[in-house]
Amino acid sequence: MSALLWALVALPLTAGTLLAVVGRAADRAAPVAGVASAVLSLGLACVAAVTRPEASAPLLAGLPAGLAVDGLSAVMAVTVTAVTTAVLAFSAGGADSSSRAAPARFHGLMLLFSGAMLVTVTATGLPLLLMGWEVMGAASWALIGYVWRDPARVSAANTAFVTTRATDLGLYVAAGAALAAGGSGGGWGEGWGWRDLALAGVILAALGKSAQLPFSFWLSSAMRGPAPVSALLHSATMVVAGAYLLLRYAPALRDSGWGADVVTWAGALTALALGLVAVAQTDLKQLLAASSSAQIGFMVCAAGVGSVGGGTLQLVAHAAAKSLAFLVAGAWLTSYGTQA
Repeated sequence: MSALLWALVALPLTAGTLLAVVGRAADRAAPVAGVASAVLSLGLACVAAVTRPEASAPLLAGLPAGLAVDGLSAVMAVTVTAVTTAVLAFSAGGADSSSRAAPARFHGLMLLFSGAMLVTVTATGLPLLLMGWEVMGAASWALIGYVWRDPARVSAANTAFVTTRATDLGLYVAAGAALAAGGSGGGWGEGWGWRDLALAGVILAALGKSAQLPFSFWLSSAMRGPAPVSALLHSATMVVAGAYLLLRYAPALRDSGWGADVVTWAGALTALALGLVAVAQTDLKQLLAASSSAQIGFMVCAAGVGSVGGGTLQLVAHAAAKSLAFLVAGAWLTSYGTQA
């Protein structure tokens, strides 16, 4: 069944790359091709969720590139592909004005982003997870700044990119520390000093990617991206990737003696502070941005207290509700000509 898992990640990555590279010549076929690729990916994700395949290939000497579907990644794979399908179908319908410009580039980047997220959630070790994580970050920059002739949108993309890339350095530290401790990049090794350093790196990267305090400001800027981009990136993929990472390493947080407390307080404070910010907003997309950070705070808090099931349930509910809310908000604002 390993071929199924490789196909799950390869399909959106390959289709997305081809559409983005071909560009204008594929504009007419891009909406249909994008939706078809997303639907096929959703079907593969559903099969993988039932069969729970594993796959491995050589990466570096003594360090394989492993993919696997377990209970948590099964839920994530189906959630990611389902939201991707819904968002691309919405975009293909022409309800969003921004995505109608250069549709091949748009659908290609969205599929590339989705494929990178699938690598992130199915990777069994930090090195491969880091690769998916970084492709996801680069694609998010291109998508947030998709309307590149608008300086404000490009500035928003740069803010999101620089902030998340700075905190992503923690994941490089974590991968290096795990390897230095004698692990394979999937575990933490045996050295408690290295283990603490690796855990600190994971927490930093996760809080930055999930727009938790003190890094929550970048998500507000990212709302300048097209509505379908916000619906995908900020409901079920990029912004919840940090929460997923913390849920994945919840046992390590508990065993560290300090990590669980740090994560719990970070999530709780973000949920409280950004919830109050959301109540005070008058701009619809800014309200959704602040409430997203707040809701993800509950997922982060769940990882801290060891409630992986509760955090996962909150993640799926947030993905369903917020993806729809962002799409409806985008259609509403576009219809009134106030925002794309």
